[in-house]
Amino acid sequence: MGATVWFVRASVQEPVEAIAAKIRRLFEAAEFGKLAEPGELVAIKMHFGEKHNDTHVQPEMVWPIVQSLIARGAKPFVTDTNVLYRSERSNAVDHLLLAHRHGFTPERVGAPVLILDGLRGNQEFEVEIPGQIYRKVSLAAGLALVDVLITVSHVTGHIAMGLGGTLKNMGMGLSSRMGKLRQHSASKPYVDQKACTGCWVCIRWCPEDAIVREGQVAWIDPDRCIGCGECLTVCRFDAVRHDWRVESAELQRRVAEHALGAAISKKGKLGCFNFVLNVTKDCDCLGRKQVPVVPDVGILASTDPVAIDAAALDLIREVAGAELFRFAYPHLDGREQLRHAEKIGLGTQKYELVEITA
Repeated sequence: MGATVWFVRASVQEPVEAIAAKIRRLFEAAEFGKLAEPGELVAIKMHFGEKHNDTHVQPEMVWPIVQSLIARGAKPFVTDTNVLYRSERSNAVDHLLLAHRHGFTPERVGAPVLILDGLRGNQEFEVEIPGQIYRKVSLAAGLALVDVLITVSHVTGHIAMGLGGTLKNMGMGLSSRMGKLRQHSASKPYVDQKACTGCWVCIRWCPEDAIVREGQVAWIDPDRCIGCGECLTVCRFDAVRHDWRVESAELQRRVAEHALGAAISKKGKLGCFNFVLNVTKDCDCLGRKQVPVVPDVGILASTDPVAIDAAALDLIREVAGAELFRFAYPHLDGREQLRHAEKIGLGTQKYELVEITA
């Protein structure tokens, strides 16, 4: 039996009030209000956009979700996690300052704005999963403490996965630093000896004493290293590196398995929104202005993270005349993440699309 995906047509050319009204109708149609009991904490997981990015989901589009939850007595907050690479989103202080500059403040979204994995992304917990790659995954610690998860995802192309949607927002976006490193990296971190200044900060922070002095520079013992990425975060000279070269299909499968862990941790108390608006070639991690590569489609809602991504791709193909990947990265097949997610039991690619027209 397929999942239900609710859909409303929308465009960024519409007044923000009109889009907000459509989001409220989607929330009601999908019965997301039933996910949260009065007093329960609800994490609204989204992406605040990298510096200079302005095509991410806007604060005014989160407001109606927040207000709908508050009306039911729930306690929502808006959140994201820190990233691995050098960015204004690599620690909670800079990340929150960037979020505030992009309008994600309590005044504009109607709820607190928090970072789910702590100051440097190392606050985590593990979830056991029935995966084909992993038996357990490392996720942001705050996820363990919330009662309900609502994801707000901006559907885009992606340089490594072909598609960025709900599965990416959950899988990569809810992982701790260690979880992100395990997904992205083909090997454990290493020290670029030409960049190392011998400050030894990484040695002090390594939880396994895997980093030692080798002359005037640091060296990471690969046999002792657990791949936590602590050294990546604390090095101020970009001397600690890791190999990003994971083949696309493998990366998509890794992301899907981490998304499964996030879903399992919430035990069915999960609702997903996909914003198929301002669909750009690259995801919102790209720190520059982007232009849409396909026409606006609308907004989707479902409790099935696989079905909602499948529906987004199908709708894009319907309005654009071809798969999203053709307009973004033609050599990538972004549907691999859907196939693997379905295979491991996260959801189904079969769905019934229910369009809301009134």
